[in-house]
Amino acid sequence: MQVKLLSPTQWASAKEKVTRFIYRNGDDRITNAALVELRELPAAQLASSRSGEAPAAIALAISSSGKLAACAFAAEGGERACFVVVAPEFRGQGAGSALLKALSQRMGSLTCSVASDNPSSMAMCFRAGMKAVSLHDGPTGKPTLRFES
Repeated sequence: MQVKLLSPTQWASAKEKVTRFIYRNGDDRITNAALVELRELPAAQLASSRSGEAPAAIALAISSSGKLAACAFAAEGGERACFVVVAPEFRGQGAGSALLKALSQRMGSLTCSVASDNPSSMAMCFRAGMKAVSLHDGPTGKPTLRFES
C-alpha cells in the first residue's frame, strides 16, 4: 500500500473523488463539523512551511491495483478535525495506522478523538503509536478518548 500526502494542486483535482469515498465508506462516524472543515479547506493550507509542517494535511492510501483504499484528514494538528476512513475490503491491513503516522509526521504532532464504541479506531490509533491521554464527552455525547502522537 502506497501512502501519499496531497499537495494543494492534487487536492483541487481529487476533492470530489475523496469526498465521495468518505461518504461511501465512513459508516456515518465522521462528524458533520469535520466534513465541513474538509469541504471548506483552502487548498493553500496543505502547503508545507519551511519546517516541513502544514496547517492541514490529507493522506491517501493507494492499493497495489491503484484503488483508493483509505484517506485521512487533519486540521491544526487534529485540534479542529481529524478522521480516517478505510474502505471495508482494506480494513485490518494497516492502512489507517500508516495514514495517521503520515499526518503526524507532516504536522509535527497529531491529536484524534475516538468514541468509546469504536474499538477498531482505538486500535488503529494505538498501532500508529498514539497514546490515549484523556476521556471526555464527544460531540455526540458519547464517552470519547483523546489520542496524541
